[in-house]
Parts: sequence; structure tokens; C-alpha cells
Amino acid sequence: MVVLSPVINLSDKSTFKVLDAVPVSLVVVRLQDLVSKKTFEFNKTFNDVMAAGGLHNFLGYSGPIVLSLIMRDDIIANFNPQKYALAINSIRPTSYTTIDGETYEGEISLSIAEINRINKENKELVRLCPRYLPIGLVKGCTAEQIELHIEHLKLLGIKDFIFHVGDFFRHGDTKMINKARNFASKIRNHARYLMLYGMGSQKKLLEFSFADVYISFNHFVTAINGMKFVGTNKIKYNSGYNPDIMVTNFLEMYKNIDLLNKQKLFDGGENIWAGELGAIAPVTQRQENQ
Repeated sequence: MVVLSPVINLSDKSTFKVLDAVPVSLVVVRLQDLVSKKTFEFNKTFNDVMAAGGLHNFLGYSGPIVLSLIMRDDIIANFNPQKYALAINSIRPTSYTTIDGETYEGEISLSIAEINRINKENKELVRLCPRYLPIGLVKGCTAEQIELHIEHLKLLGIKDFIFHVGDFFRHGDTKMINKARNFASKIRNHARYLMLYGMGSQKKLLEFSFADVYISFNHFVTAINGMKFVGTNKIKYNSGYNPDIMVTNFLEMYKNIDLLNKQKLFDGGENIWAGELGAIAPVTQRQENQ
């Protein structure tokens, strides 16, 4: 069974509206929304979250919250394990992704150097945040690098993984989308729980349905671009961002996931293991029970 999880922009309260639209079993928030684009220091929203007593109080949401450390390269360059840990320990998510880095297509030497840096920093980060669950963000630009990074993450005791497929989908290149599926399949072999970040394509839902969670901000991005979902198709609506259209988009995506899960059951439930996971709330429970 696949679960749809929305990305919430903490600095734009209109994005909170999806939490009231349907039962949401997991929320993802982005650290980069809490960082100044100019100074790279924590911004007013970060301080507001702290003043509220943490992410759950700020969002008025009691379910699991994952803090994504997937960020722009310029922000990553201005962070270190101590700064990540300060954010995590201050705003108190349920869990957080491990550290991001530059592992772009064709940049093999840079990618391996980044994986080595990430591995070193992750060790320190996990030590500094003992109260919170790390989810392994798998990086690499080749299959060998993907496997190498998985092993690094497993050595930290990590069993649940996340993979950023959005970068591969960005230009709609079939070769890159197939590469994303190949990499994600490799991660699936090691993962107790697999999340796909940036999985907003409504045309590729079945191809990646071996994952447990699709994390997407596409309901918002589509609305910002003056489009809305009707089933798996996008159609134009009046220009100008409309939060109600954003919510409608999320509802359509939610329905598409529901149809996907029913189709998988009808086809024989090829992902038999997924039935044990149910709602994503057991992320915490499964960690505790292991």
C-alpha cells in the first residue's frame, strides 16, 4: 500500500490547509524554508516554530513529522552537523532525513567526494540527535555509488530510506526517469520502509508503487503554475495562485493513490509486504519495536 504525504511550507500557512482536507498520516517539512536565502541563518519562521513549542504545536498536527534536510547547494555549503542538530533539537520533528549533497548525473568524482563528506557528517549528526529517528537519504550518481551509500547508512543503524526522485523527473527525460526507478529498486532491496521524495508525477504512479510513501509538493507547484489536476491530467485555470485549487489538487492526487492501491490489490497485491505497514504512523512504532 502506497501513502501520499504532503510537503508543507512552514512559511506559507496556506499550505497547511491540506491537513484538514483528508486524513494525512505523515507530514514532511523542509529545513530550507526555515533558513534565510541571504544570510543562511535561521529565519523568523524558525523562531516562530520554536516559540510555539515545536513543529507539532506550530502545525496543530499530532502525527509523524519528517524534517527534510534536502536543500539547495548554497544552503548545504553553509551548514554543518552542529547547525543541523541545533535545528532538529529545537523544532522537534518525529524524524529527519540524513544530510544532502551534490551527486549529479555524470559528476562521478564529485559525487563520491560528497558521499564521503555526507557519511562523516551523518555520523556526527546521529550522535548529536539521539532523541530523533534518522531516515537515510540515499545519494549517488551511479548504481555502485547508491549501493555504497546504502551500506554507509546501514552502518549507522538506519533501516528506513528516502530517495529524491524529483530531480530525475524534472525535465521529463525517459532515460533519467528509468534511472530513478532503477536506483529506487536497489534501495527497496535494503529498506524496511522506502519513501520517494518529489514523487508528484501522476502518470508514473504505478511504475514506482514498490515504495511505501510518495512525498510531494506538486499540489502546490501545480496551483502556482495556474493548473489543476483532473484525475491524472492537468488543465489550466484562471491565473493567480488559489489555495483552494491547491487543496483540490491534493485531493485528486489522494484519489489517484487510492485507485492505485485498489488496482494493486485487484492485480494480486504484488507488494504483499506492504500490507503490514498500514498507515505511516508506525514509522516510530516500528523503530521502537525492532
